Amino acid sequence: MPLDLRRIPLLILILGLCAALPRHGAAQDGWPGDWQTYWSAGEAFVLLEQRGEAVYGTYQPGDGRITGTTQDGILRGLWQEAGESGDFIFVLSQDGQSFAGRFGTGDWWNGHRAGIAQQQRPDWWSGATPQATLRSILAAGNDAQYHGREGQVRWIEPLLAYDGPDGDSSDHDRRRRALWHILDISTFRLWDAPVPADEAEPGTELRFEIGPAGSGTTYQLKFRLDDADLWRLVVPPGPILQADLARLIRARGHETLDELEKARAGSPRMVMMDFILGSKDWDGAGGARALRALDLDHVPRQLRRAEGALMADYLKRTLDRIGFIYWQEIPDDPARPLPYPYYRHPMGKITIAPTEIRDEDGRPVERLWRFSRETIEALPALYETLERMPLAPGLSAPPPLSQYFATRQAVLEWSGWLQRRVLGLEIWQWIGLAGYLLVMAVMLALAWRVVRALASGSGVLANIVAQLAGPAGLLLAALLFLDASERLGLALRAFGPVSALSAVLLILSMAALAYRTVSLIFGGLMTQAERTSAFTDEIVLSLAQGLLKLLIILGALIACADVVGLPYEGVLTGLGIGGVAVAFAARETVANIIGGAILLSDRPFRKGDMIEAAGTLAVIETVGLRSTRLRTLDDTLMIMPNAQLSDQVISNWGSRRRRKIKMQIQLTYDTPRDHLARFVERLKEVYRNQPDADTDNVTIGITSLGPQSIDIELWGHFKVFTYDAQVAAQQALILDILALAEEIGVAFAFPTRTVHLVRPTPETGQDAPA
Repeated sequence: MPLDLRRIPLLILILGLCAALPRHGAAQDGWPGDWQTYWSAGEAFVLLEQRGEAVYGTYQPGDGRITGTTQDGILRGLWQEAGESGDFIFVLSQDGQSFAGRFGTGDWWNGHRAGIAQQQRPDWWSGATPQATLRSILAAGNDAQYHGREGQVRWIEPLLAYDGPDGDSSDHDRRRRALWHILDISTFRLWDAPVPADEAEPGTELRFEIGPAGSGTTYQLKFRLDDADLWRLVVPPGPILQADLARLIRARGHETLDELEKARAGSPRMVMMDFILGSKDWDGAGGARALRALDLDHVPRQLRRAEGALMADYLKRTLDRIGFIYWQEIPDDPARPLPYPYYRHPMGKITIAPTEIRDEDGRPVERLWRFSRETIEALPALYETLERMPLAPGLSAPPPLSQYFATRQAVLEWSGWLQRRVLGLEIWQWIGLAGYLLVMAVMLALAWRVVRALASGSGVLANIVAQLAGPAGLLLAALLFLDASERLGLALRAFGPVSALSAVLLILSMAALAYRTVSLIFGGLMTQAERTSAFTDEIVLSLAQGLLKLLIILGALIACADVVGLPYEGVLTGLGIGGVAVAFAARETVANIIGGAILLSDRPFRKGDMIEAAGTLAVIETVGLRSTRLRTLDDTLMIMPNAQLSDQVISNWGSRRRRKIKMQIQLTYDTPRDHLARFVERLKEVYRNQPDADTDNVTIGITSLGPQSIDIELWGHFKVFTYDAQVAAQQALILDILALAEEIGVAFAFPTRTVHLVRPTPETGQDAPA
């Protein structure tokens, strides 16, 4: 079969795609790492290593071992634990992040990659005392449970001692989880945990009572010193642990652990947890979670994200210098009657306090725990005091959450002396402020020069630039001012209202730019409308322009009120309910605006139409938001409020499809009958021969014998639209009628009066002709 050369490019493309695709086995042979695994009766944390096709590792709890070989992402091997063993098979997923497996007689054993555990023993890990053991268990457990680093569980197992009958890894896992739940739902101070005064002998036991906050119920932890001088936390048998866990849950007024978890969601502990964990994902969903933990009700809503980032930065950096946070030391009782003081200092304190959220009737609907407003206001001073304190052990410097700390960190890395404080601000802040002000002044000056240079010029582009240069320059200056207030942290000191002022300037400049843009756009549309009268309605454009400008002004005012914290909702409500005086004073303006809307919806006329309203004939010039401009026939400008015009009976002469003509032709009484009949017949022909005459609806005939004439009536229509065209058509008809009368030889009657004089006769006394 001969080779089709046209298929060669397609073959090359297919081969290239195949070469680019990853090999199945290569993409899946990724077993090394930390795995969180689970089966029907328990779970274990597995650490695997790989050399070639050989895979080996360990798992906890149970001190188990795994060995096997892998091929094309399928791992087969043997597990061993406390004298027991069995085979298994794991199949790696396509993305290498999970696997599915079986072991023993067919039970499933699945897993996923876990947060990487510390391969070396952490600095905080210790079993030197019961207090150190408990501290290490809490650090590892919190890291695994709340920070997503499941691999840290491996450091808990060496600190546990299991009482009672020996169980397998599944039994140990269930007991370890029950004990962790007891620790997690309790509130206690690590400082109160026992520390042996003297050297203790192996087998020595110490006890420590813990329990849920506000319940009055306790649980006794037992620590035992082993032969390696390691204090281990004793784990009772499973049934005892489960009974104690249920007892503690009921002491909090709940039947299940899930109910308790939901109930304690709004508590001081969860507020701290929301803030710490949320700040780690600030640019994602965690940012909103962390902000909810701060009482920012006194900050305008438009500024809460920016100022909240700054306050979150201060709080996080302050907490990192105070010490390592153990959740279990913070109360988790939402019904706690008093605020929880986490930290106290002469410069201020960090307090988590409840806030009563009330409905419109003043009734409490929710009790919300947050870092108090006093805490937020004291944070700059607290951080300034603690800034030189090293971070707590086990913590690293957090990334900046705000522009202020990002800028400050970059500046201080370059030169530390810029951190010195002068007149309430650091030196670098003064330098930055001067630079921003200089740039803003230059931009405003350039905008002003552009406006002046183009104001006297001609052309559409020059006009547009001249109109928009000023607002655009003001907008750029406002953006710089807003950036300066956030990046330089000006709102922290004497410049308290700076953030609100910068936001107000930004809103006003955007409103000015939008206002000018609307004027330019509708100016161009209006010019186009004057050229194309068939499709564009100038009245709609005029009213739409007025409404848009009004909306821009109102929107800017409401946004400014929102930024500065004014209760604009109450103001608007007051205008509708309690602002009777204001509404009464503005009733005419409101009526005119509504009248303009009525004219817009009804469209009784167009620009240039002649109308009759209030007994006056006038031509429409413009329709504004409040009034309409008309030009009377004697060239007088008349301005009529829209409310008054919309209530009038409007006769639109400009919208007539045809113009009526009604003429009365009067002939003299001495006109012969045949001439009169011929004149009427020819008059009909003359009318029908007019180019604009409507011949379908016309009446011509003798209607009456007048006092001094024979009256002939002509009643018809001309198919013309303007008054000028009507006058021209009537003129042509009248000239043709005059020519017809001259041709036939009839005369038009004019007012005459005949006076007869008589005198009386002597014989009869009757009048006689004079």
